[in-house]
Amino acid sequence: MLHVKAEVDVETETALGAFVIRKIPAEGQVPVQPITPGSGISDPNNPITTHLKPKIFNLAILDTAPHSLTLSALVNLTNPTKYTVTVPYIDINILTNGTLLGHATVRNLEMSLGHNAFIPVTAIWEPYASNNGATGRELLSQYISGLNTTLTLQTSEASIPSLPSLGRALSKFNVTFPTPRLGSTPPSHDHPPDDPTEPSEPGKDDQKPHFIKDATMHLITSTATFILLSPLSHNTLFITSINATAFYHDEVVGTILYDLPFAVPPVDSHGEGTVTPRLPVDWNLGSVGFEAVKGALGGTLKLKAEADVGVKVGRWGEEVWFRGGEIGAKVRL
Repeated sequence: MLHVKAEVDVETETALGAFVIRKIPAEGQVPVQPITPGSGISDPNNPITTHLKPKIFNLAILDTAPHSLTLSALVNLTNPTKYTVTVPYIDINILTNGTLLGHATVRNLEMSLGHNAFIPVTAIWEPYASNNGATGRELLSQYISGLNTTLTLQTSEASIPSLPSLGRALSKFNVTFPTPRLGSTPPSHDHPPDDPTEPSEPGKDDQKPHFIKDATMHLITSTATFILLSPLSHNTLFITSINATAFYHDEVVGTILYDLPFAVPPVDSHGEGTVTPRLPVDWNLGSVGFEAVKGALGGTLKLKAEADVGVKVGRWGEEVWFRGGEIGAKVRL
């Protein structure tokens, strides 16, 4: 039962006409079925938040500041309850492993039964505002390196300004989901994203980001070029600095130090990436790794890379680390 106390306005018809009486105190008990999927029975081992299945698409950067990003996105999710919801405004914290990184805002939310698609969301990425810059930098580094990362949504007392107690109560029910791919194909109303109530095809949504598409080593000029795939669909990313080491197995092949900024625009409609400038390579002469590179002249060689990279979008900038898996690097004169 839901206990309700309120002031109500009523209209009454009399022989003299219609009258409106305002602010009449009212109190009572309203029967409400438990808000759980399926049977309606509360199950602590199967919380309702596991059935929301949020999917995020079409991320775009709207504005930048030195230590924050304003983003927009479309979200589709499932309402597993028997109730519809109308929320004029809600602001939800974004966390990773319990650490606050920013917040997301939804206005004029109309949640119907079942599948809900194309819900517009605005988010602020600002880990430095809560002194969590190191955690934000670590999450970005793990993400671009293809590691599995997650984000968590959690309400607070400030989430619904008119109902702080509801925001506090809902904070016990977090929603955790894989970090969305920034370069995911935007949905359209003609071709909507998958209904989250339906099972996904194996491997369909488990694609890890791949930012290095190709690499070529040039022996005579001691340089290297790379084809990069930007993780951004709508904004140009700038690489401001590179401090990288290439490995053949565990043997150092060479290092790259480069601090001239260059642009990495969004991937074009043909899926082609951006070719970097020729980056100077300091070969580890006489090493097993360098001998392996020479031996692969005219062919390819599987190399791994570790790097500290400066990145910038608009006024926002950060330095992240990258740990790449093996890539077939071409070896040319």
